[in-house]
This record gives sequence, structure tokens and C-alpha cells, in this order.
Amino acid sequence: MQWLVFALLVVGSSVASFVTRERRFRRRWQNVELPAITVGRGAYREGPATGAMMPSAPLALRLAALSCLVYGRGVNMALITTALFLAGFPLRQVAETTLHGLLGYLAGAYGFGAIAAIVLAALGLGAGNDLLLRNHRHAFRRTRNIALASLALHGLVWTNITFHGHIVASSARDVATSLAYARTIAAVAFGHAALMLGLAYAYRAQLTALS
Repeated sequence: MQWLVFALLVVGSSVASFVTRERRFRRRWQNVELPAITVGRGAYREGPATGAMMPSAPLALRLAALSCLVYGRGVNMALITTALFLAGFPLRQVAETTLHGLLGYLAGAYGFGAIAAIVLAALGLGAGNDLLLRNHRHAFRRTRNIALASLALHGLVWTNITFHGHIVASSARDVATSLAYARTIAAVAFGHAALMLGLAYAYRAQLTALS
């Protein structure tokens, strides 16, 4: 039940933030002219037609922005939930999973994995906001760099836990549980980073076609 409420809060707040920002900056994209197309057949009719404007930001950009918001808010809310649990609130299910994940990332990335994952989630949240601002170069570079860093970090964690985790896990059952949680989180985060990277390049290709 706690996880259901947690998921609804994360997705709901992310969608609300996305819709608000998308509507706020939609007018900027409506000033972008679409490529000319050939219309009509016959004498005096066939020719390129221009003047059509984009109705909103490209689909790839909107998907990338929404995924960044969900991922970033998910990590932030998990940390907040853990802090509330440590303060005495009955939020054990989410907090235990978060603590196991943090411990697993510490073990899976030579002691810096947990902090790096939190920083990347915060940067991804910012990138999700930037993507809707119609700043092609800045948004693409920032999203690409965050995606590449995420691929490296989460790939490292997953690889170390998968192929070397048994050495650490053999000494303590709690550590084994933490590594199992961290490996699952790393796989999901790696998939999100790959998706974000692909959508960033699709976004650049769409804007290049419009220029």
C-alpha cells in the first residue's frame, strides 16, 4: 500500500509539473516554422507551402522531459520518505528499500555510488525542466552528458554486483539483500539513461530538420 501511494505521488507530481511547464513554454515552440512541403497538383497549384508552425515541442523532447521528471522526483521522494521514517513516521516499506539501495550502491561503486546517483537524479530533474525551454544546444548537451554519466554509473554498479557481488554478499545476509535491490535499481536506471540518450538525439535530429 505504501508503494502504491508513493508511486501515485511521484507520477502525479511529475505529470502536474510537466503539464504546467509544457503549457507555459508552448508558445516558444509555436514560433518555430515547420519545413516546407509540396502541395497541390496541376498548373499554378503545385509548389512548396510554408507558414505552418509547430503546435508544441517535439514528441521525443516531451517524452525525455517527462521521464527525467519522474526519475528525479522518484529519487528525491524516496530520500524524503527515508528521512521521515528515521524521524519516526510509519514509512518502513519505502524507507527500507531506499536504504538497501543506497548501501548497495555504496558497495557496488567503490563507496561513491550512492552520492553520485543522488546527484545525477537531481541533474536529471533539472534537465527535464530545461528540455521544454527551446534551448537546443544547451538542452541537448546537458541531457546527453547526464545520460552518458548515468549509463556509466549504473552500468558499473550492475556489473560489479553481478560479477563480483558474491564476494561481499557471502559475509552478511543484509548486504546480500542490499546488493539485490541495488542491482534491480541499476538495471532500471540504466534503461532510463539509454532511453534518455536516444530521445535526446531524436530531439536534436528533429530540431536540425526544422532549421
